[in-house]
Amino acid sequence: MNDADPPRTTGRSSRQRSPATVLEKLVLFQFATLIVFTSWAFGGQAPWVRQVIAVWGTVGVLLFIAACWLHPRTSAGRVHPAGRWLWPLVGYDLLVVAGCFNPSFKSVLIAGEPSLVLGSPHAWLPSSARPLLALRELWHFNVIVLSCFNLALVLRDRRRIRTVLFVLAVNAVVLAVFGTFQKLTGARQLWFGLVPTPNFKFFSTFIYPNHWGAFTLLNTAVCIGLLYHFLRRGGQRDFWHSPVPLGAVGTLLLAATIPLCGSRSSTALTALLLLGAFGHFLLRLIRRRRELRESPALPVAGMILAATLALGGIGYLARDVIVQRARLTEEQVAHAAREDTLNSRLTLYRDTWRMAAEKPWFGWGLQSYPHVFRIFNTQRTVETWWWIPFYASAHSDWLQSLAETGFIGTGLLVLLGLLPLRAVRWRQVESILPRYLLAGDALLLLYAWLEFPFANPAVLMTFCATFYCAIRYLLLDFEERRTEPH
Repeated sequence: MNDADPPRTTGRSSRQRSPATVLEKLVLFQFATLIVFTSWAFGGQAPWVRQVIAVWGTVGVLLFIAACWLHPRTSAGRVHPAGRWLWPLVGYDLLVVAGCFNPSFKSVLIAGEPSLVLGSPHAWLPSSARPLLALRELWHFNVIVLSCFNLALVLRDRRRIRTVLFVLAVNAVVLAVFGTFQKLTGARQLWFGLVPTPNFKFFSTFIYPNHWGAFTLLNTAVCIGLLYHFLRRGGQRDFWHSPVPLGAVGTLLLAATIPLCGSRSSTALTALLLLGAFGHFLLRLIRRRRELRESPALPVAGMILAATLALGGIGYLARDVIVQRARLTEEQVAHAAREDTLNSRLTLYRDTWRMAAEKPWFGWGLQSYPHVFRIFNTQRTVETWWWIPFYASAHSDWLQSLAETGFIGTGLLVLLGLLPLRAVRWRQVESILPRYLLAGDALLLLYAWLEFPFANPAVLMTFCATFYCAIRYLLLDFEERRTEPH
């Protein structure tokens, strides 16, 4: 069925739905509680929150082991799905763990204070600047990935996958409403002034506005995908008695918070996503009206008017933030022209690339960036030429990954995403919902060249969940169509 086809009269497939197993219920509960807790607890940025994620995420690892043990084998000798898709994760883990046995820095006392100095590691082996921090971060990464991979491994029905997506969307919209009220009331601290924050540009429960922007970008793609699903499914008396109008309002409330939080890059990417979805909807509407031999002019004009009013409302709501960010952008451009030098961000990227080029194969080790980059940092503060500014991240997840785990480690992470994509028969794909999920993921990967969204646990969790839900949805869609009687 393509976009020109009439809406389906029912959401039920020709196959009889089986009741959810205990394992499916446990996976759904564990993931839902993990993402809701993480997103409301400062996006996972507080140290105590990361400890809770590590503990509760371990339950997801245990569920993954149980799912692998109970997974049916369809044919003798066939490789287990976890083996086909997750071997790059195993290779990445081995690389990081091997580096922990080859520390590149050692702790010494300088003027009575403990300091890190460059040691003499084996140059041809993986190394690590801070082995304990690397292992902690590696476990944190694994529990998130495996908790989300369970969604692709265990869920056997597209309706249950939509349940996961519905949880993501509702949670994000509630967070958006919470953040909007917090912003409009002029709260200077998190949770309406109850919790101190190190960044006054926070939004909702997220400390860093660009992390909220990345989180919202992914969830906007989820909302759009669900809207298209309910729009195509049909089964209601008419459009206004379907979930689509309420869902559209929620999507606009969510998207409106990106310019409100002041994230310029996320605003541009979300606008691109919404523009593409709006164009897709107009083409679908025009095609459908022509099939019915009716003029598309009136409904198209109505949709354009509604979109214009929505855009105007968003602009009015975020007018102060937009003016402030526009003024800041103008000042930054003027400063760069006046100084006739590269701005600090481009210098940061250049120095990070120098760090990566020093150890191109295995990198300096996971979580090594804040400690090693000081050697390569060429920036100095305006006040004092000898004071070196500190960078905890490279503001580019791709460059930081190259610096920390090299081309081999980064390549393994890329394969972790490419292998499931290769399992999909793209020429036979019909579902629109997973397409929007993957579009949101692709935009976030693009955004990761300019910022560090994956440093936020809630963003990483949402990315992995939407990716594996999309893959599983596509495979289930193909299996159900293949077994339908012709």
